[in-house]
Amino acid sequence: MKEKFNDTWDEIKDAWRSSSQTEKIELQVSSLVAELKSKVNEFEKNSIKNDIKWIKSSVSDFERNSIKKDITKITASIKKIIRYFKKKKE
Repeated sequence: MKEKFNDTWDEIKDAWRSSSQTEKIELQVSSLVAELKSKVNEFEKNSIKNDIKWIKSSVSDFERNSIKKDITKITASIKKIIRYFKKKKE
């Protein structure tokens, strides 16, 4: 499952890097990330970490399987989008 996700993520990164707008988008995203980081204080960071720990410890096998199914569907959709853009580029 993780390999499949990584392969899809690599395809997304390749499509991203070959886009003519990549540099402009990366600058905008970098600015947005920097702005978000500057607005999150240590209390909020710790709170988020604790929430993530709690969620991980509280998730049942049913929920894990449901999440895996959702990720599989999302991965398939992303692959379709990537194929579409690759065909359009050619």
